[in-house]
Amino acid sequence: MAEDGGIQWSVDTHTHTERTIDWYWGLGLIALAAAVLSIVLGNPLLAVIIFLAAGSLGILVHRGPREHTVGLNPRGVSMDGTLYRWDSVVSFWIEGTHGPLPAGRQAHLLISTQGILHPQLVISLGDPGRAQNVRAYIKRFAKEEEQTAHLGHHIAQMLGL
Repeated sequence: MAEDGGIQWSVDTHTHTERTIDWYWGLGLIALAAAVLSIVLGNPLLAVIIFLAAGSLGILVHRGPREHTVGLNPRGVSMDGTLYRWDSVVSFWIEGTHGPLPAGRQAHLLISTQGILHPQLVISLGDPGRAQNVRAYIKRFAKEEEQTAHLGHHIAQMLGL
């Protein structure tokens, strides 16, 4: 897109991995064992939390990926209609622009913000050629600073969320 209009692209939240019925049985049995153990140790509230977490995880893993619309413009970064203004962006980093990525891994745009709920945005760039264009565009508005994705992002990728 033209620089006046910014850059816009669509990307899926994650790569969906089909799970077998055995995976869901394993999740249920592990949750049941952990809940029984917490009840035996006198913590029934933890058992309820374990069941809710396992149920939520099962539902999230089962559903397919959602498509996000990401946009960069002079006002800020927008993702699915939520605008993160440039004055709230602390720094950014694009994985793969300063060295090769491991095989099978996509480049991600990492944006550190001042937000409490979203201190770091991890946005897949999808197309490998998009990384340089995005980097050049964002450098006009924010500081480039090396960073890595938070642990929660890696755990979500491992679980297929």
